[in-house]
Amino acid sequence: MRPTTLRVALIQQNTVWQDPSANLSQAREHVEAAAKAGARVAVFPELFTLGFTMAPEPFAEPLPGPTTDALATLSREFGIYLVGSVVESHLPHPCNAAFVTAPDGALIAAYRKLHPFSYGEENRHYTGGTECPVFEVDGVPCGLQICYDLRFPEPFRALAAKGSEVVFVPANWPARRISAWSTLLAARAIENQMAVCGVNRVGRDPHLEYPGKSAIHDAFGAVVAMGGDTQERVIGDIDLGQLRAWRERFPALKDRRTNLYPLL
Repeated sequence: MRPTTLRVALIQQNTVWQDPSANLSQAREHVEAAAKAGARVAVFPELFTLGFTMAPEPFAEPLPGPTTDALATLSREFGIYLVGSVVESHLPHPCNAAFVTAPDGALIAAYRKLHPFSYGEENRHYTGGTECPVFEVDGVPCGLQICYDLRFPEPFRALAAKGSEVVFVPANWPARRISAWSTLLAARAIENQMAVCGVNRVGRDPHLEYPGKSAIHDAFGAVVAMGGDTQERVIGDIDLGQLRAWRERFPALKDRRTNLYPLL
């Protein structure tokens, strides 16, 4: 039987710029605290071992590789699902990839960011992905998106059509656009009747300031838990029973007229 609640921990960290060892060294503390708080899944920000670097090649690694192995070890030790992201080796450019490790240490999902952030020239340094996989956390169907993907409703709708109830969004979302972050997290939740969990970093990199505001939104778009602007773990319980009941009582997704949309 699928669970009716899911406790999620968003690891709102102050990422050390381009220093994988420093960032991985603090990961264990975060995971241990999340597990002690009863979280079944903990989510790190986008490129949590590096920051949002536009010099990815020196840090590229296979998937699975060293970073997935490091989180797999923590998953086994603390019996928790973990969502991380990494610069994945790929030609002609690396991919900005998110992944999920299970409590037994298995790598159960990998997702490549569909929309490299062209405004920040990410598209010049990273290759975009092509798929939106669905995976399970304790039997709960879930999906992944990364940062700028949040501005595009189509992949969230695709995940909803595949049955996803929860979508995790690791990000490096800067302070100057933080109002859009909060609005879009709520919008993606409301329009797809799903829980959306966005985790943003805090602190600064060489170019931008990051204000946190990591948040878990329920299927009505309401805030279940939200972080401030300092390093912390944002923990909240998603009411999956309520989500499923809302989808059944108000089946908006069934009213889509998909035959018309290619014409629009």
